[in-house]
Amino acid sequence: MLPTRLAKLDEFLSGGIPEGVITDVFGPHGTGKTQFLFQLSANAILEGRNVLYVDTSGSFRPERIVEIQRQAGRTSDTLDEIEVLRVTNTHDQIKSLQVVRESKFHLILIDSITDLFSYEYQNSNRTFEKNIAFMQYMYGLSLHAICKKIPIVVTNTIRHIDGRQIESMQTAIDMSTHIKIRLSRDDAGFIGNASWLQNSIKFPYIITSAGLTDVSEAI
Repeated sequence: MLPTRLAKLDEFLSGGIPEGVITDVFGPHGTGKTQFLFQLSANAILEGRNVLYVDTSGSFRPERIVEIQRQAGRTSDTLDEIEVLRVTNTHDQIKSLQVVRESKFHLILIDSITDLFSYEYQNSNRTFEKNIAFMQYMYGLSLHAICKKIPIVVTNTIRHIDGRQIESMQTAIDMSTHIKIRLSRDDAGFIGNASWLQNSIKFPYIITSAGLTDVSEAI
């Protein structure tokens, strides 16, 4: 169990992100998805765990993790426990499963899970091919999470279709993910929606130098 340090979310998840499952964090741009992964990275390091961070979008910022570590009270900054794997195409993303299988990480983070698949398979004639490749990839991740009993957390994007916001490749990703955390923003601020085992909650949050923070704690 890895705490998120968002009180209401951790209570809902019985202590934090559970082991042996894939957690899907999705939402529009600018709602804190990548910041949430940085926060989990810092939390894992504080607990002496090592992390594999698969970066498909070039958004990894080590200085941001250091900043979150400092806000959490760590006196010495270190990123030695994080291995960053930068991938730029679906072939390498799928191949990264081998790195996952052969290494002993306590936490695996993937930001973002569908971007490269959506980019490389834009032609509608390749939709079936895209979905098959992606589902096989997700199955490999899910099997590793279960067999090694580690948490895997991925981020995903939102598409706008006919005036609606729909998670990218939602049907395919839902087959292998267990916990869904949607991050969004409205006129009142940021709001998270988490669902797990047919239960769900909402939790307000803000984004600070310490990461995603409970509103009550930040006031």
